[in-house]
Amino acid sequence: MFLVILLSFLAITCLGSPLTSPAYPTALGEVVHSLSLPGFQFRRVKPTTPLDLAAVKKVQNHFKISQVTHQEGGKRHRSVTSRFAQVQRDNGGFGYENITVVNAYAAEYAVELFLNGHSATVVIDTASADTWVKGANFTCLNPSNHTQGEDSCWFGPSFQGNFTGNPIPDQHFAIKYGDGETIQGRLGYMDVQLANITVPGQEIAMANQGIWHGNNITSGVLGLAYPSLTSAFLGNDFEDTSQFNSVPYSPLFTSMISDGLIEPYWTIAMERNSSTGLVGIGGMPPVDVSASHVASTPILIANLIQKDITAYEPSFYTIVPSGIKYGSSSMVSQYPFILDSGTTLIYLPPDLAEAVNAQFQPPATYLWQYGTYFTDCDAIPPFFAVTIGNSDFIVSPKDLLNRQVKDPLTGLCQTGIASGGSGPYVLGIAFLTNVVMSVNIDTGYIEFYSHEFY
Repeated sequence: MFLVILLSFLAITCLGSPLTSPAYPTALGEVVHSLSLPGFQFRRVKPTTPLDLAAVKKVQNHFKISQVTHQEGGKRHRSVTSRFAQVQRDNGGFGYENITVVNAYAAEYAVELFLNGHSATVVIDTASADTWVKGANFTCLNPSNHTQGEDSCWFGPSFQGNFTGNPIPDQHFAIKYGDGETIQGRLGYMDVQLANITVPGQEIAMANQGIWHGNNITSGVLGLAYPSLTSAFLGNDFEDTSQFNSVPYSPLFTSMISDGLIEPYWTIAMERNSSTGLVGIGGMPPVDVSASHVASTPILIANLIQKDITAYEPSFYTIVPSGIKYGSSSMVSQYPFILDSGTTLIYLPPDLAEAVNAQFQPPATYLWQYGTYFTDCDAIPPFFAVTIGNSDFIVSPKDLLNRQVKDPLTGLCQTGIASGGSGPYVLGIAFLTNVVMSVNIDTGYIEFYSHEFY
């Protein structure tokens, strides 16, 4: 059934008319959004407590994230655009155009974990759920699954610790991030410390082999998404990733909540021009939102990958903004967007991306070799805002023109607005830099605070 739905989704080359029917309640008290994606139904994550936007919660448990610089030859494949592109290609579609080229310039943020007392620097990823580190006996594979030199995977230092006890018997870890990047290994338990909070006996993975394009700094990944996206499987065959053998488990953030160590939400605040940011675990990090306007929107459930559990359990942080405003135009529509700290750009429906890029002065031009739009490096970006609830969250002109990505032939610079094809669409760092985003698992909402000027 899912394959039929997915193929219907993939066949779309351009979305139709905007949504005209409102969300409506079901017998279960949930909300179903009838979106302009044929064959798809998006359900709201059922809240467990009332939403209180007035409660701005400060916590001491926060940590700093630092952007990892691009290494020659390395690609950024952890972006959700890459993952969805791979799903589409696996089912006869074309995926996002030239996503490998785009991801070569995508952002990644690193954070320090302590595993059984040993330090590990890992990539923080809002679009995956597993926590894993590269083991001391890692085998680096090429795209043909042949062994190559370990330095070809561009990892940072190997993790020198061990599981507490033996690996979990008759289970293995296997994940595919996109465009052929894979990691396999064993699962076990360690005491994991993040932001001075320790989860004893947390299940994580130790990577034994894989195809990886790293940054020579980080040695693994910390996932912040829901348990439905974990990648544990029955058996010892690393190649077996059948969803029927999937064994969902409690990832790190979920364990912190279930163990009563934190309040059930996390908050991210990225800083412009410094390649850093703050993440609060269980509350608001020390950022000033006293003058911010605030809005919220429900987290939605949507089966966007080949995993049946994501049809009825939360997975990605998916929202539906009320609309998009650009130049002097506005669009009242409801499209699904994924919030992803590993994606640099904002990916819109094709017609809308074209219209926004036409508003640059001078207008931006689509460059097929990148699959994105470019314009003069001193161009004037248009007004652009994402409407959530009744609030407009303005994207700074500084984030609408990516001067770090310059085409050597034309001398043009990349804009922050790209086409997302048939979707789903993505609000990446170009948007997230302009908000403080608080994901509240308890209420089933994401709260946004304006963060335009800092």
